[in-house]
Amino acid sequence: MTAAVIVLGISMPSGVMAESTNQTMQIAQEEVQYEKMNVEDLPEAVTQAISEGYADYTLSEAYMGTDGSYKVKLTKEEEKIAVFFNASGEFLKIEQGEEPAGEVPVE
Repeated sequence: MTAAVIVLGISMPSGVMAESTNQTMQIAQEEVQYEKMNVEDLPEAVTQAISEGYADYTLSEAYMGTDGSYKVKLTKEEEKIAVFFNASGEFLKIEQGEEPAGEVPVE
């Protein structure tokens, strides 16, 4: 049994393990571009998520992203937010204020 352990211990070259742990991986992420769309054309799941989570807000604008996500601009008195959802109505993120997150004007 001792011989089997020794054989397994030297069967894995240490250089292979050291090389794989020292490598770094770079991921290129493209910026999502958003194109304005009609609010009425939002998927039902997104409109449902807005009505459930942001009932006190007014939906003013909607955008579809190049990655299939949706950005909606909501207002409540002086507060302005942009909320992002996937096509299934799942919350992705929220941004405060009116920064244009990759918006493309519709011609």
